[in-house]
This record gives sequence, C-alpha cells and structure tokens, in this order.
Amino acid sequence: LVSEAIDRGELSQDQMITVSSTSQFDLSADGSTANLKPGEVISVKDLMYCLLLPSANEAANILAMTVCGDIPTFVERMNQRAQELGMTGTHFMNPHGLHNSEHYSTAWDIYRMAKEAMTHAAFREIVSTARYVVPATNMSGERVLLNTNALLTSAKFPGYTFSGTIGIKTGST
Repeated sequence: LVSEAIDRGELSQDQMITVSSTSQFDLSADGSTANLKPGEVISVKDLMYCLLLPSANEAANILAMTVCGDIPTFVERMNQRAQELGMTGTHFMNPHGLHNSEHYSTAWDIYRMAKEAMTHAAFREIVSTARYVVPATNMSGERVLLNTNALLTSAKFPGYTFSGTIGIKTGST
C-alpha cells in the first residue's frame, strides 16, 4: 500500500514524517525495531528501509498512519487489497505481522503479494539492499540497517548466501 501510494503520487519517498506516540501501538517488547522515537523526524524512504531490512515493527505502524491516518483503516485497506490480488487465504489484523490469532496467510497468498510488491521500483531496490545507513535525525545518530535475508547477505548470518537472490525478507511469525 505504501509503494502504491508513492506510485500514485499521494506520498513521496522524500516526505518527512514525525513519529507519533502511537507508533508503538500493539507491539511486543521482543519484536524487531529500529528504535524510532516519538517526535523523531524521518523520511518515508528511510522508514521503508527500517521496515523492510530489519523488520522494524514501529515503522509499519508509522507508515500505516501516514498512508491512511490511522492503523485500523490501513488494515482494512490491506485486507481489501489482498482480496483484489486473489489472496483468499489471508486476513490481516495489523500492519506489522506480529502474532494475532486472527492474522493469517498462506504461502500461495504471500507469493501473490510478493509478486505484486516487486512491480514497484522502490520496493525492489530496498529489498535487494544488504546494508543501508539511515542518516542522523533530530533524535538519533546514523542507524546501520542490515537485511535479515541470509540468502542475500552474510552480514547477520554467514554461510547461506545465494548469488541469484533478488530480495524480499524473512519473517518469524
């Protein structure tokens, strides 16, 4: 949905976003994070890197609120878009993918979603990146993000890289 909003011109990768206090909504303490803080100002592009390389769950919430104004509306649009893509075995409950008993998908549906996502240039570029440096913000120094996809880079998990890997990331739930 974020990539589609960018492609439609509703959102710009250079647009600066101020992290709200609700960015931590529905997140578990042990979840992946980029340690984004309320009041921090960061670009949409850098939020996408935070989301798609280390799985920063708060970045998912921030981007959801940026696109739709609130998380429930974004989740509703996620489910609507999933249906449009023919993802009949999927139901989303949140933008970050952390466990919820009513949040589910199938391998086939994830393939459909990934295939569609790869049609967006910004998404393709980000998910094929092994390492990215988020510039310093008003509340943080530089952040070095490493892709968790061991097939793409050995930065976090040595010994598993595959030269034909073009990206997209791993998950744990």
